Amino acid sequence: MTHRIALFIGMLFSCMVTTSQAAQQIKVGLNDVIATVEKSFKAGSNGQAPIGDFTADFAQRTLMTKENREMRGDGVVSVRLATANLPLMFRFQYYRPYQQEIVSDGRSLWIFHPENREVILSDVSFIYNRSGFNPDRDSAVNFLQGLGRISKDFQINFASGMLDGAGNYVLELNPRRSMLNTRRILLVVSRDSVLSYVTGATPLTNGPAPASPNSRTLSPAPRTPFSTPAPFAGMPAFGGTSDPFPLLSSTVEDQEGNSTTMEFANVKINSRLADSDFSFIIPPWAQVVRPSERNQPR
Repeated sequence: MTHRIALFIGMLFSCMVTTSQAAQQIKVGLNDVIATVEKSFKAGSNGQAPIGDFTADFAQRTLMTKENREMRGDGVVSVRLATANLPLMFRFQYYRPYQQEIVSDGRSLWIFHPENREVILSDVSFIYNRSGFNPDRDSAVNFLQGLGRISKDFQINFASGMLDGAGNYVLELNPRRSMLNTRRILLVVSRDSVLSYVTGATPLTNGPAPASPNSRTLSPAPRTPFSTPAPFAGMPAFGGTSDPFPLLSSTVEDQEGNSTTMEFANVKINSRLADSDFSFIIPPWAQVVRPSERNQPR
């Protein structure tokens, strides 16, 4: 599951670089890039973060080192970030390599395999129970919930090269505490978002967009090429217009050298996603499978 949902993010040393943008020579430091990410997801005095929810197209590539195997997929993701009173909620709809859905309302987790006519149902409420929360065990969820404080959870530097081919910033995040399924994370942060933060010329995010409920059906979507370079060559891509969003892609590497890269496009933020967007109605023809008690964390 860590590979599926691990998505996302980026203050210790202040290495200075100069952007390759010809129109303006603006010095950008490591702390500026980190602050761009954190301030986008950190709640202010009103208790709300600039980015409270988002939907996006995604392309995913997983590299399995021992098997020397590569797996690719794509689909649509919706995320409502955790607040002081509400847990993290998400919905991943995969179109390729085969159709499936991964949905959580913060209490239950559904993994739907329509081809197998099967739904795997798990209780994940323990993850959001503060007394039972274990950041080592629950590293993926901890990461998704902590986008506004990555400098506290990770040691962060620019990755080798500092910039990708399009001039976006690449951060390398190493956990301050050992994480069972995470050795390091690479984050590609939008150059435009960083420059907006540094210059104060434009806000990091737009205002709320009109509500657009998610589709409840799994159907193949047209595939288009990504316009944003990924940290690894050869990633597929989508095109289209996005709301301002600082994260272009994330790569999670585990202790065995396996990695999952997820790239985002056509991002829409603050669409006022409802609770119902993160609930799952089990089809009457699907078999429900519950993980064995012995596999539950203790």
